[in-house]
Amino acid sequence: MASPPAFAEHFKIVYPRASNRVDGRAEFVKALIQLAMSETHSDCTIEPSRDVMERSRALRELAEGKTVNLHWASMSARDEANLRPIRIPLYRGLIGLRVFIIRKDRQPEFDRIDDLDQLKTLTAGQGFSWVDVGILKNAGLKVETSTYDLLFNMTEAGRVDYFPRGLVEADAEVADRRAADPDLVVEDHLLLAYRSDFIFYTNKQNERLAETLEKGLAAAYEDGSYMRLFNSDPYVQNALAVTEPARRKIIWLPNPYLSAADRQIPDKYWMSLSE
Repeated sequence: MASPPAFAEHFKIVYPRASNRVDGRAEFVKALIQLAMSETHSDCTIEPSRDVMERSRALRELAEGKTVNLHWASMSARDEANLRPIRIPLYRGLIGLRVFIIRKDRQPEFDRIDDLDQLKTLTAGQGFSWVDVGILKNAGLKVETSTYDLLFNMTEAGRVDYFPRGLVEADAEVADRRAADPDLVVEDHLLLAYRSDFIFYTNKQNERLAETLEKGLAAAYEDGSYMRLFNSDPYVQNALAVTEPARRKIIWLPNPYLSAADRQIPDKYWMSLSE
């Protein structure tokens, strides 16, 4: 009888709960964690924190070694000062490709927008302490901030004009809230684009977990298993099919919040809009 596989190490991973709702956005990342563990002959359990945490609290508790030991969030030089980053983009840059959640009756208004100056007349909604707030404001865009869950209500009520979301996030979020917010849709014309993506962060003292994920993700890219997961994941592939990024009017923005090391992440980890 064959012996069960021997694992190099077992990790109990706790990540920040982003919403009180069932959060399907985490499924691809959890599959990616399991893939990295498999590549390094390790294993893990993965669970959300008890409390919902906005970005600032999640990163603070991670840095202090409290209730969470792993977070995936947009890359930021400021956050890297207090945490251990694993600089391999999780979504191949799709988080920095931003489509908008809007009221469906406002689509004709957005159809007439073709450049940044026209977009500056409207107000975006973004989450407290999100790196995206600074990126948009740096480009001269107006931004109102709130909690993640309330931003959908604010968009529906017209308190903000549009809610930029990562390309892989918007359609699933609109579908999940159709009963509560039936007038919300994914805007059909525009794409804000800047160099950004979610990466993993651990506490600086948790080098074992950081190295395991780093080695595992790099190995998954090298042997093709990352791309097999990416190309077969229904959450990712449905988002690409629905949003059709290549046909949209693209408005490029600079990202001044990248560290020097972030800017050196190899091109092989980023998806081209021509793919």
